Amino acid sequence: MAKEKKNAEETAPPGVIDLWTQRAKGIGLLAGFAVAFLVSYRAGLPWADATIRGVIGGLVMSVVAWWCSLMVIQGLIRTAMVNARLERDRAAAEAAAAAESVAAAGTVSPADDLGLPR
Repeated sequence: MAKEKKNAEETAPPGVIDLWTQRAKGIGLLAGFAVAFLVSYRAGLPWADATIRGVIGGLVMSVVAWWCSLMVIQGLIRTAMVNARLERDRAAAEAAAAAESVAAAGTVSPADDLGLPR
């Protein structure tokens, strides 16, 4: 049974965060390789040495891009959570104000939970 559960987890599609971090790593890898290779090759190094430096630059930039994408995603999640809380608080305040205005009009008793007139 545990083996079946493990196989189901392995076949699950990657989440949104996984997709964005994979894209960022790929773009960072390509950009890091291109920049390091071109700078090294134009500095007069042989193409083999420039390629090795390009691979190292690509790996480093891949890690940096991955970390940056995680920071951006974390900021987006925090912002969404704060906005949801503010929306919930605003809706609660509007509901309380509406209940007070109805109670002030005298049509509904504030102690009446169903809001039916007496």
